[in-house]
Amino acid sequence: MNKTSCTYEKVTLRTLGFVLLPFVLFFAAVAGIVVPVFGVIFALPLLLLIGLFIAAPRSKTCKLLFSNTD
Repeated sequence: MNKTSCTYEKVTLRTLGFVLLPFVLFFAAVAGIVVPVFGVIFALPLLLLIGLFIAAPRSKTCKLLFSNTD
C-alpha cells in the first residue's frame, strides 16, 4: 500500500458518507413521522454509520506510512 491509495481510501469513505447523508436524513424524518419510536430505533444506527464514514479514520498501515515522512 502506498500513500496515494491511503489518500484514496479516506476520500472514498468520506464521499460515500456525504452521498448517503441526505438519504439517511430523509429516512429518519419519514420514519420519525410515520412510526416515531421504531423510526428513531432504525434511524440512529444509520446516522452513526454515516458519522463513521465521514470521520473515516485511517487504517494502521496508512498511519505508519504517513508517520515515516523522511
